[in-house]
Amino acid sequence: MNKRFFMPALLLTLTLTHGQGTSVEQRAVAISLTPSPAEWAKPQSTTATVESNSLPAQAAIPLPITATASVAQAGTSASTEQGDIYVSPAGSDSNPGSERLPFRTIGRAASVATAGSTVHVTPGQYIGEISTYNAGRADAPVHFVSTIQWGAHLLGQGKDAVWTNHGDFTIISGFDVSGSGRIGILNLGSHTLIEGNHVHHLTVSGGCTANGGAGIDNGNFTGSNGDIIGNIIHDIGSPGSCNGVHGIYSSNHGGHIMNNLVYRVAAYGIHLWHAATAVTIANNTLFANGSSNMGGGIILGNGDGPDGTVLNHTKVINNIVYDNPATSIKEFCYPRHDCTGANNTVANNLVFKNGQPISLRRGRARNTITADPQFLDYRPDGSGNYGLQVTSPALAKGVSMDAVSRITIGVTKKNASRSSKPDIGANLAQRPIMLRSPPSPTTAPKS
Repeated sequence: MNKRFFMPALLLTLTLTHGQGTSVEQRAVAISLTPSPAEWAKPQSTTATVESNSLPAQAAIPLPITATASVAQAGTSASTEQGDIYVSPAGSDSNPGSERLPFRTIGRAASVATAGSTVHVTPGQYIGEISTYNAGRADAPVHFVSTIQWGAHLLGQGKDAVWTNHGDFTIISGFDVSGSGRIGILNLGSHTLIEGNHVHHLTVSGGCTANGGAGIDNGNFTGSNGDIIGNIIHDIGSPGSCNGVHGIYSSNHGGHIMNNLVYRVAAYGIHLWHAATAVTIANNTLFANGSSNMGGGIILGNGDGPDGTVLNHTKVINNIVYDNPATSIKEFCYPRHDCTGANNTVANNLVFKNGQPISLRRGRARNTITADPQFLDYRPDGSGNYGLQVTSPALAKGVSMDAVSRITIGVTKKNASRSSKPDIGANLAQRPIMLRSPPSPTTAPKS
């Protein structure tokens, strides 16, 4: 017969079957176990008998109770067995990370996340920088999600990125990101999705340096397939303040930059550079970016290493590029550097009221609309409504592509065309997107 051992402060998540029915409990309890103490160091399923002195006095549950349970040492995460991890400003990093006993910081949750985990971040302010490393798989990504869109406020206090992700197959959804640094979300992983976030009011406190900056940045030259979809990005630096600070910056192979609203950034709304190639830029709305002598809407090219890369097989389609004081859409290479290929496509974009027309190194743009997009309420400071009037020339004038998904921010678009052709521009909620100042630091946890 196996010897029975007693150990205080184990975390037990179990379904209790007893004389009064079935209930679910999760608590630190003293329990008796049949495995040896050497097995306690790792979460496992086992048979446990809860002793009468293990439960609080008010618990009216008949004893004994037996159940097959998931057991872990208190302070570790039993909830990762189910794939769901929870974070709250009211939590503690010594908690197990369950819905009832959440972690306090995103970093703690990230340290125990595994392929298939979902990290649920509840509303509140999370101060400080975040780094995430654990990777998912193609069939089981690691997913970080704000449980209410933009309810989890990430406030950086350093000079670099608020959130740096190193993990492949990672999804980051629905966060509000602002702060003093030069980058909102820096992605160094491959096969990633950054979706539905509000990245704004990065003050670039370290100054305009060669390191540049961006609201969202795919920054690993050897990475690939970083999707940036359905985000609102604005006030990254101030317009015209630094030629290296952009809304979206992508430096590697593949990926989709789609359905984003980008305005009032220091230089370009979207910038492809370094090792970028085979990227799809579709259905974005970009306005009031840069100044008369720098920046603008979209710029495409390769440069500043790695050597020998060429931007090719890239599609720029169905975008609204409006009221940018300098560039609209441009291919660019350094002198004597042939950095763009012959298989890029620029088509079905609405380009109007910019300082410069479309400029390509090879070929020509197709089906460009040069007319007022007729927003519901255009205001360059971001306080307007950037849906389209029913008379807009952008309705049903896009080019259809299987890769161009229609992700809606907030609510369903009310004036969507019945045509099989997509509209041009971002598919935005029919409500004003009000200009917001960054939140002030509180006593919220470090992330």
